[in-house]
Amino acid sequence: MPTPLRRTARLATATLCLGLVALAARSADGPSTPGNAARGKQLYQAHGCYGCHGYNGETGARDLVGTGSPLIGDETLFRLFLRLRADQAPDLPSSRMPNFAVEALSDADVHDLYAFIRTLRTSAPKVEDVPTLRRILQIASTPAKR
Repeated sequence: MPTPLRRTARLATATLCLGLVALAARSADGPSTPGNAARGKQLYQAHGCYGCHGYNGETGARDLVGTGSPLIGDETLFRLFLRLRADQAPDLPSSRMPNFAVEALSDADVHDLYAFIRTLRTSAPKVEDVPTLRRILQIASTPAKR
């Protein structure tokens, strides 16, 4: 039986390969209309995405913003990730991302969900903008006097 690390590595490799094939086959102009981010937000909440990704996409188990993930940078890869993982993640996971077959999220739903996710921005302040944290880091970096 494969270890969780091997399963994860195989999933990552398969997702990357499928994504590259999809990118090569995709039409140059992409979707003809932008997604509806307001409807995407409703889907994000209705499908419980906030449970792992937080309401702003930067809290919880997996951040959606600020990671530079290619899955978030391209709608085709995002859709593939949602669809082609049925053998890797259950519909009702306890600790892993669920799969979303077309019966659960139509392509139009994915288009709108992706539009919403692309509106998410990091809201974490810079370290230098948090006086207490800045002071803690200054103290921590100062050599201790003996």
